[in-house]
Amino acid sequence: MAKVTRERGIDRAIDILDCLHHHRRPMVVNELAAAMGAPRSTIYQTTKLLLNRSVLDSYSGGRVFLGRKLFLYGSAVPEQYSLIELSRPFIDELAEELGERVELNSLVDWKQSILYAADGKRSYFFPLNPGASYPLPLTSSSRFLIDGFDEETLRRNIPEEDYFRQGERVMTLDRFLKDSQEAKAHGYSVVSDLLDNHLSSISMPIIDKSGVVLSTIGIAFPTGEMEASKDRFVEALKETVDKVRETFLMAG
Repeated sequence: MAKVTRERGIDRAIDILDCLHHHRRPMVVNELAAAMGAPRSTIYQTTKLLLNRSVLDSYSGGRVFLGRKLFLYGSAVPEQYSLIELSRPFIDELAEELGERVELNSLVDWKQSILYAADGKRSYFFPLNPGASYPLPLTSSSRFLIDGFDEETLRRNIPEEDYFRQGERVMTLDRFLKDSQEAKAHGYSVVSDLLDNHLSSISMPIIDKSGVVLSTIGIAFPTGEMEASKDRFVEALKETVDKVRETFLMAG
């Protein structure tokens, strides 16, 4: 009996993913249950489990959608039209052009996760490894990755320790939210000396047709390069993000 129940639970979880993929937008539990013809209590329990494992992401108004963790699963499969595979040559080209490290980042388990990275021409004093995760409040990419989440959701899911570096508070939720709003207004986000002293980054979002932030592309570089290189980095980054987005939308 336990085995049958477990198998039905797996079937239900896959049905939820299929339903969200079919509708291609965040949905509330009642809407999911109605679309699937399933009991609301069952869908609620299953979505809660999937949210806890980052297979689903939560949005404002109690809505849920396919989670960013699925990008990591997808990165293990050489799919011809995956965002990671499509963006790879553009990221490699930008890293070669600027001589700086360029990353494709996404939101996984309420951390910023590096899905792919191309190293530039300098050695870094701070480890930035593909597959590694970093506290959201300390990264430039996260200013876009939290788009769509309300303050209460962020307060509940981002650990308090993620606002600290080496025991010292370097960020607050209020400041984080303000930074996110400013980044959205400017179209790019700049962070300096948060994740590590003397390390800066500039990030821009990859946005789908419905306005959902899929991932970000970011440039990591020494803070000392900021004054001389910021405008050039922003312009080059915008060109790369535009190319990736256009290619991704055409492939879809």
